[in-house]
Amino acid sequence: MLKRISQMSLRLRTLLFFLLLSACIPLILGPALYFAYGHIQTHNDPADSLLLFGLAAGVGLLLCVVAIGALFDVNVASPIQGLIRDIQTILHSNRNHSVDVETGRYLDHLPETVRALARQYRIQRSAVDKTIANATQETAKQKNTLETILKDLYEGVIICNLNNQILLYNQKALSLLHVSGDIGLGRSLFSVIDQPPLLHSLRRLRNRLAEERHHNHPEGLGTSFVCATVDGRYTLEARMSLVLDLEENIPTSYILTFEDVTTELSALGKRDHLLREATEGLRQPIANLRAAAEMIANSSHMDDHMRKQFQAVMLTESLKLSEKINNLAEDYHGLATTHWPMADIYSANLLSLVSLRVADEKNIEAVMTGVPCWLRGDSHSLLLALDEILHRIHDVTHAPSFDLQTVNREGRVHIDIIWDGPPLSSSEVDSWQDVRLKESIGGMSLRDILEHHRCEMWSEEVDQKRSRLRLPMQPAHRPQADKTSETLPARPEFYDFSLLSQPNRIRPEIGDCPLSELTFVVFDTETTGLKPTHGDEIIAIAGVRIFNGRILTGESFARLVNPGRSIPKSSIRFHGITDDMVKDKPPAQIVLPQFDNFAKEAILVAHNAAFDMKFLKLKEEECGLKFDHPVLDTLLLSVFLHDHTNEHSLNDIAKRFGIEIEGRHTAIGDALVTAGIFKRMIPMLKARGIVTLNDAIQASHKIVEVRAQQADF
Repeated sequence: MLKRISQMSLRLRTLLFFLLLSACIPLILGPALYFAYGHIQTHNDPADSLLLFGLAAGVGLLLCVVAIGALFDVNVASPIQGLIRDIQTILHSNRNHSVDVETGRYLDHLPETVRALARQYRIQRSAVDKTIANATQETAKQKNTLETILKDLYEGVIICNLNNQILLYNQKALSLLHVSGDIGLGRSLFSVIDQPPLLHSLRRLRNRLAEERHHNHPEGLGTSFVCATVDGRYTLEARMSLVLDLEENIPTSYILTFEDVTTELSALGKRDHLLREATEGLRQPIANLRAAAEMIANSSHMDDHMRKQFQAVMLTESLKLSEKINNLAEDYHGLATTHWPMADIYSANLLSLVSLRVADEKNIEAVMTGVPCWLRGDSHSLLLALDEILHRIHDVTHAPSFDLQTVNREGRVHIDIIWDGPPLSSSEVDSWQDVRLKESIGGMSLRDILEHHRCEMWSEEVDQKRSRLRLPMQPAHRPQADKTSETLPARPEFYDFSLLSQPNRIRPEIGDCPLSELTFVVFDTETTGLKPTHGDEIIAIAGVRIFNGRILTGESFARLVNPGRSIPKSSIRFHGITDDMVKDKPPAQIVLPQFDNFAKEAILVAHNAAFDMKFLKLKEEECGLKFDHPVLDTLLLSVFLHDHTNEHSLNDIAKRFGIEIEGRHTAIGDALVTAGIFKRMIPMLKARGIVTLNDAIQASHKIVEVRAQQADF
């Protein structure tokens, strides 16, 4: 019988529903009227009898309608709604999503037809995607080439639109500006660079373009200027070039290239000061010396007392002059050493090059020994200097072999040239200082190279048989990376139904802006436990930015946090973070302001967001912060989009949207998975009429109210 019903057409089955509903009326009213008539004949009370049996007939009819309606909902309405959700998921999020045919078994061939359409849609989409992939392959190659060029450029590069929002930047820009979270796509350039010089240059270029003077101008649509970082600590030499729309010949953006000239300008200032001191500053003591000398030379009858006074003047002025010249020489030494370009050098590489340089010579051998160190210097000029020194020592001592080594000592890295025999005299070593090296840039002398490296050399005994010549060098400037390695399994769902129902402070222009045009920070936290009001603390926080529909994995935030308390073993099994992993990490009072700066002017997004926001809210007063960002919850949005299922965990949603889960058990991994989910939700929300931020928040609030009501039962 059930098989025959399932084989009926949808139209026939719908007709049977309504025929059954129509049949209920005579089937219930007929017997009711018959018994009512019999009751009237027996009791002779027509009014009461009609009322009694009328009520009975109405209740019976209502029950039949409800039963038939429920049957219609289970077999027709609900499966159709499920098919609609499946179609929306296939169209907007995951084209490989499978249509559930079994739940719509009474809908005739509708589920199979939808599945066949979905299959054809997947085939067509795959063909289109393949065509697009082939068409964009060359573009991808060019993009990779451009990224490589930008990465290796010595200058910082930033591209901005005419609203001064950053569209592109390279890693060198971050290094030169000495920033990290303050710069990002879509953010204002003026958060890192001072406004007036930049706006002035942009105005000049736009005026030059409007007056068509750029055709004959030697710089075209470019100009150079000097500006500074917002904090005034670094001075930049920059060049701005306008980018035009070739069809309409109007500016669309500008390219800013720059380099840090703080040291160079400081050196120029010091150089000017040295020149003044070497001329104007020395004029007075030299004039006094000359006057005293002339008086002594021209006064043959000067008495002894007067002569001693002039001699005392000459001695005093000579001492002043000597001191001034020594100060000038010291200042010049510092100036010469700060301006020369340096890099971090691994001593093994440098000393092996020295060994190779003398390897072909018969009477001399250099062997690298000891533990290599990192030092700072100019590799080429040091190579020339060490080679020259090595040959000079060989010429004096006739030693056939030398050991080359580096030693870390007292904040300096000492390069030692060691040989068998007595040490060299100071006069011998000093006599080499003015030797000019043929292969050096500009014919530098050994003294010039040593001064560039703030280095003096001397010879001393190592033991009774061996001696060395020592050159103390600057240590390397190698920063230690912030290693943040988290192992964070998923936590169980927790929800505070009242937290997200509180109104967020949203500027009107943000609330009415489409979701696809907003900037989001998708974040995740890990904690010591699930009770924020009972002393549990944050132990990890991570976030990633979404800008213009792009997940910017390069603009991410990941930190471990010292909770100031022990982590329970029952919690470690969920997130894998131990006390040893966080004992040397900064507390929330340092990390949360950093995260607040990273998420500045962005909408926060999280899965099960109430849990994370509760911990942030409880830290506001202690950290001097106000987390009043608009907040969206992917859990609530999933309930709104897929109300036909109860599967709304992060894993379930990721599977439903066809998102590959990598690094699921790290804070940044969870944030990236949530970001991928949210990005795919945006077109589905738009299809359901949820376009703006206000729309999404109102939809979330409705789900909060429904879930709160469900929790009461």
